[in-house]
Amino acid sequence: MDTHRRSDTDDGAVRITLGFDSDRNRELLAQLLAQYDVVDFDGSVPDGTDLCIVDAGAFSRVRDALTAWKTASQPTAAPALLVATGDETALWEEYGDAVGTAVDAIQSIPAPKRAIETRVSALVETREESKLAADRRNQLELYGRAMDGAETGIIITEADNDHPIVYANDGFLEMTGYDREDVLGRNCRFLQGPDTDEKTRTELREALHAHQQVSVEILNYRKSGEPFWNELEIVPVTEYGSISHFIGFQRDITERKARERILQRHQRIVQSVSDPILVLDPAGTIEYANDAAAQVFGADTTDTAVTGLFDEEQAGELMESLMLALARDETREQELTLPGDRHTYQFRFRPETLEGSRRVIVVARDITDIRRQQERLSVLDRVLRHNLRNKLNVVAGHAATLTDAPDSDPETIQSAGERISAAAENLLDIAESVRKFGDDTAIDGQAGQQCDLAELVEQTVPRLEVIYPEANVETVAPESAVAVCPDQIEFCLKKLFDDAIDRSGDGSKITVSVVDRNDVVELRVHDDGEAMPQIERRALMTGSETPLEHTQGIALWLVRWAVEGVGGQFHVDVENGTTVTLSLPAV
Repeated sequence: MDTHRRSDTDDGAVRITLGFDSDRNRELLAQLLAQYDVVDFDGSVPDGTDLCIVDAGAFSRVRDALTAWKTASQPTAAPALLVATGDETALWEEYGDAVGTAVDAIQSIPAPKRAIETRVSALVETREESKLAADRRNQLELYGRAMDGAETGIIITEADNDHPIVYANDGFLEMTGYDREDVLGRNCRFLQGPDTDEKTRTELREALHAHQQVSVEILNYRKSGEPFWNELEIVPVTEYGSISHFIGFQRDITERKARERILQRHQRIVQSVSDPILVLDPAGTIEYANDAAAQVFGADTTDTAVTGLFDEEQAGELMESLMLALARDETREQELTLPGDRHTYQFRFRPETLEGSRRVIVVARDITDIRRQQERLSVLDRVLRHNLRNKLNVVAGHAATLTDAPDSDPETIQSAGERISAAAENLLDIAESVRKFGDDTAIDGQAGQQCDLAELVEQTVPRLEVIYPEANVETVAPESAVAVCPDQIEFCLKKLFDDAIDRSGDGSKITVSVVDRNDVVELRVHDDGEAMPQIERRALMTGSETPLEHTQGIALWLVRWAVEGVGGQFHVDVENGTTVTLSLPAV
């Protein structure tokens, strides 16, 4: 016979309490039940008792104790067995129905050992199953109270017969607006409506058919007809090795879906903006980057720090602006020129609270054209004022000579007139150069044209030699070298040549060369005269003028701006004279 186990005793054994007047019967039964924990009545049923066995002689003595034990054990079964040696009629006559109330079964003795064992085992199992059922009821009551108090909507359905609802908590009723009697016995399809997604319906149906867990977001309808978004999770419940029920957990996510739609609209707007936009946490980690930020800075949201997109100095400046914006809760601006493409960006740091956390929204605006135009206007203003002032001083001086000495010799008059004429021609030349070249807007962002620089040199240099017959000119160029050139490329070559002649004189050697470097084509003009002054070279290389660093003319500025307008570069070298190099994108 299997040994029964009980959790209430220290050793886990089943406890049987005996109440006998017959010592002989008690001894025999105790031997038969040796696998159990056998104890005797001591005025009351001992704690932890699973079964009471009494004989007819002791019944009157223990009847009240048995009744009290049964009452205290409810709703758990408390089985009692009466063993009798003969006719129990007298017992029934004396106690009547009290016998049936106090005991659950009667076993006549003597009886076969196996019959007694079977009867005892059955009563013990009844006790165990009763306790398990009571525990389950208690758990269910506890779960029921917990589910009824939950804000989440919870329903329980059967696993078959079209899945009728057998339980619905208060949260579900409040969410849907239905009464409990409206819900019980129905399939939860009644919540669906005309705009419920058919694909989602199919997904639910297939998961239930396959007895699988499923999670969806589905558009349902309240009793009032109002639609709401339902985050639904269905979990199968296994009982006795098979799926008996489904539990559905439901949350109203209508507000969240509305926020998501708004956010998606904002994201589409932000993504369409040409300015780079970043969202940073207080540590400078990128949490969001629009397409422009990804394209311009290589930004992404894989735990990338914004400092990793820039060099050390620029990263330090950006983090300083970030921290100040957070500390002062104010918008900060930082202007940086990026290495490589030399584009200048104005970074605007604006602190915001997003979903309860502090964040900084960074908008970077490309102000390269604005700054270039400002620089060019400054250069034009300074150069033109300088040249105008010098030439007008020449004109004024020689005009005064003519005015103060009307009777001067013809030679003096002729010399003064020639100088006035030369100054005027120089001013006209400057004006014409600027006019031909166009305004600043025409320079930036021009598409340019494909031009064979080798062919350009071959055709243009001979014409320049005619203008400057005293110059010693050498050309070095391949058969062909096609590049993207500004529309004013011939003008640029002529101005570089003029500048070389002005700096070195008619007898100088000038070398015009074209070098194809695969990705770029270089157009070089070299003269062996005096090197370009450092202050002029620094102004041209930095792209701006200062009172101490400036140029004497406008021509080289126009050349530089034209080259930069098609993505090229302008460079000046002063080794063994002066070499001006135009690096243009190769085709």
